[in-house]
Amino acid sequence: MADPTLFHSLTLEGFRAYLQPKTFDLSKKPCLAIFAPNGLGKSSVIDALEFLFSEHGTLERLGQRTLNNQAGPPALAHNGSQAAGIAPMVKFTTITGKTTVEGSRTATGNLRPIHAAATAMKAGFVVSPIIRGYTLRTFVETHSPENRYSDVASWLQLSPLVEVQKNLRLLRRDVKAAAESATEQVRLAGLLLTETAQAVQAWDDATVLGFVNVSVIAPLDPELTLAALSAEDEGYIEVGNRVEAEEKRLGLAGLKQIRNSLIALWQKIVPEDGGDATCSGAIEAFDKALSALADAKATEVVERDKASGTVFRSVWKEAEKLFADDATAPDACPVCATAISDTAAGSVPAIRDLLMTHIEDLQSYNDAKTALDNAETAASQTHNRLVARLPAMIEHLSDDDVDGFKTALIAYQAGVGGWPTVNAPDSSAIVAELETRLADLDHEIADIEAKQGEHTWVKVKASIDRLLNLQKAVALATRTTEQLTTLHEALVVQATLVSSKIREKVQSLLDTLQAPMNDIYKEIQGTNAKLIRLELPGEDDTNQQRMQLVIDFADNRQSVAPGGYLSDSQIHSVALALRLAAIKKFNSAAPVIALDDVVTSYDADHRRAIGALLAKMFTDCQIILTTHDERFFNYLKDQLTAKDWQFARIIGLDPAFGPRFADHKVTDEMIADRWAKGESAANEMRQAEEEWLLGIARGFGVNVRIRQLEKAYSYERSELASAIGGFLSDLKLTPADVTGVNNRFIASLIKGDIENFGSHFQDAPYGDGSIGDEQTRWDEFKAFRQQFECVCGRTRYQRPFGLNKPVCAHDKCETQFAFKQPVAGTTAADAGVR
Repeated sequence: MADPTLFHSLTLEGFRAYLQPKTFDLSKKPCLAIFAPNGLGKSSVIDALEFLFSEHGTLERLGQRTLNNQAGPPALAHNGSQAAGIAPMVKFTTITGKTTVEGSRTATGNLRPIHAAATAMKAGFVVSPIIRGYTLRTFVETHSPENRYSDVASWLQLSPLVEVQKNLRLLRRDVKAAAESATEQVRLAGLLLTETAQAVQAWDDATVLGFVNVSVIAPLDPELTLAALSAEDEGYIEVGNRVEAEEKRLGLAGLKQIRNSLIALWQKIVPEDGGDATCSGAIEAFDKALSALADAKATEVVERDKASGTVFRSVWKEAEKLFADDATAPDACPVCATAISDTAAGSVPAIRDLLMTHIEDLQSYNDAKTALDNAETAASQTHNRLVARLPAMIEHLSDDDVDGFKTALIAYQAGVGGWPTVNAPDSSAIVAELETRLADLDHEIADIEAKQGEHTWVKVKASIDRLLNLQKAVALATRTTEQLTTLHEALVVQATLVSSKIREKVQSLLDTLQAPMNDIYKEIQGTNAKLIRLELPGEDDTNQQRMQLVIDFADNRQSVAPGGYLSDSQIHSVALALRLAAIKKFNSAAPVIALDDVVTSYDADHRRAIGALLAKMFTDCQIILTTHDERFFNYLKDQLTAKDWQFARIIGLDPAFGPRFADHKVTDEMIADRWAKGESAANEMRQAEEEWLLGIARGFGVNVRIRQLEKAYSYERSELASAIGGFLSDLKLTPADVTGVNNRFIASLIKGDIENFGSHFQDAPYGDGSIGDEQTRWDEFKAFRQQFECVCGRTRYQRPFGLNKPVCAHDKCETQFAFKQPVAGTTAADAGVR
C-alpha cells in the first residue's frame, strides 16, 4: 500500500486574519486543535486549507467575484497586507513516506494558480476533507435526493456511470416527449383545414383526393379526375397542360411581360396611405442623374473661379507657416523683400486673413470637384442601365406603329445612345406615353383576371401543389413519430439494463459505507440510536438518480426523513457520521480531516463523545480542528494522545500582527493579565485548576470513577478532585490549612465536592463575583498548589508499579511525595506573591 500524503507544515501570511507569518509545524505532531472565541481567526486556518485546493482560488462562501452578498477573492487578503508590504499567500509542505514537497499559493491577482503539490494531494481527496459545522444540516435537510445521490456517487467514484445513467434518462425523456408531441400534427391539421375550406378535419389520402376531384377540379371540368394525389398522376399532368393553354388563350402572360418591360423604364407609385407619389425606373434614374450632374458642373465652375490661383497652392501653404499665429512674422516679404507695411495687405493680420481666404477657396473647389466626379459616375451608370432596358420595350411594340410611339421611342433610344457626346434627349413625351400605356395594361390585366373568376386552372394547380407539399409534411411527421416511438422503446430496454447494473454497483458500495456511518453515529449518539439507512428508489422507478436518508423512527413511522423527527444534534450527527465515514473509507491516499466548529449543536456529553470518537476511530488520520467551545477543547486535550496532537489557544487578535497564540495551558500571567485589563478571569481560573488537577491525577496514578456517560475517557473537574481526595485520604496525607482564609478550596477538595460550573463558558460566581474575590480565591489555590512541590522544586510525579506513594518524576530526585509545609506566618496572599 502506498504511503499516504499528509501536511508537514502550514504557513499563513497576509491571509485572512493572519498578517504576519504564522507557521504550524506538523512534522512531529501531525494533528492540531485550535481554540479561540469567535472572531479571533481560528477559522482562517481551515480557510487556508480550502483555498489551497480550490479550483478557482477562492472560498465557497466568498464566491469567484465580488457580487451581491459575496465578498469575492479580495477578502482572502488581510486588510493590512498591502500597507505592510506583505504578499498574501498560504505556504505548505507535504510529506509522503520520507519525501517532502514545498508549495505555496498566492491570494492576490486574477491568476491564483493551484500548486502542483496541492494538485497531487487533492487527487487523494475523493471526498472533500473540510467539514464546517454550519453546513452539516445541508446534506440532511436541504439537499435534494438527486443532489445527495450525485455527492455520494462521486465519493464512490461512480461519476462516469452516473453520467451515463443521467444522459440515458434525459435522452429517454426527450425522445418520449418528442414522440408524444402533437405540435406538428396540430399545425398541419390547421393548414389542411385552411386549404380545404374546413371540409377535411384530418389527413386521409382518400378523403383529400375526393376533395380535390369534387371541389377543386370538377367546377372547371367534371370529366377530369386524379387517380392519386401525386405529381406523376396523368390527371395532374393534364392540369398543368391546361394552365399553359389558359395563359396563351387569354394573352395574360404576354401582357404581364409587356408590363414588366414598361415598369423597368418608368413607373409612378402612389402610397396607399395617400402620401406623395414617387417615380422609379431607368428613365427616371437617368434624368435625375443628369440633373445632379448639371448642378455639380455649375458648382465646380464657380469654385474654380474662386480658386483660380490653385497653381500657387504650395506657395499659400508655405506662406501660412510663416504667418501662423504662433510663429514670429517676418518684417518683409521673403520673396521680393518688400516691407510688410508697403504690401497690398499692409499688415501681418491682414496677410493672415488673406491666406485663410485663399486656402478655404482651395478646399471648397476640391469638394466641388469630388462632387462632380461622383455625379459623372452616377450618370454613366444610369445611362448604361437605360440603354440596356430600352430594346425590350421596343420589341413589344407593334410594327404598324399606328400612334408613332415606336418611332418616337427608337429616336429617344438613339439620342440616349449619343450621350455624352451630345445632350440627352428630353424624356417628358416618352414618360407621358409610358404612363398612359401602363394604366391601360393594368386595366386590361385586371379585366382578364376578373373574367377568369374563382375557378381557373392556375388556381387549381396551385391548390393541388399546396396539398402535395402538405402530404409530404404529414408523411414526414408520421414517420418521425413512429421512429421516435421505436427509439424510445429501445432506450427503455437499454436504460433498464444499464440502470439495474449501476443500481447493483451503487447499492453494494452504499452498503459498505452505511455500516461505518452507523458505527460513527452510534459512537456520538449512543448504542440505542436509530440506525440511518441510505436507500435507492425501487427498481421500477424511472428515476434511479436519487438517494434518500431514512430512519425507522417508530413502528408507525417507518422509513421517514430524519429532518422531521431527529433533534438538531442528531441531524448534525447524521451528516457528520456520513462525511467522516466517507473520508475514512475513500481518502486513504490523503487521510486529512479539517473540522471547523462542528460541535455547536451538542451538549457536554456529546462533545465528550466526539472527542472519544476521534481518539478511538481516527488515529490514522491527520486532523486539523478549530472550535470556539472551550469545554470541548479541554475534552480533546484529555482524550487525545499528546504524542500526536498539539493544542493551541488564540488569546487575542492584534490588527497589526494577527491572532496571538498562547500555550494551551493557562498560566498565572494570563490570569493576571485579565485582571490588569479589568476583566474577569473566572474561565481561566477554572481551566487552570482543571489542568492542574488532571496533571496531578495522572502523576499520582489515581483511579478515577467515571459517572455513567455514553463514553469513557472523559473527566469532570469534580471527578478528578474526588479521585485525588480519596487517594490522599487512603495515604493518610492531609494538606495544611492556609493561614488567614477559610480554605474553601482545600476543604472541598478533600471532600471531593468541588462545585460544578454552570455553562461551558462561564463559571458560577465565586463569593460576590468581583475581581477582588477572584484574586483571593486564586491566592488560596496557589498557596495550596505550592504544597505539592517536591523538595527539588519540581511538581511532576509518577507512581511506579508496586508503589503506593508517587515519587518525583525527575530521575535524579525520585523523592516520595509529601506535602510541603507552608512557611509559618505566611498568608495566601503572600504565597500568591511568591
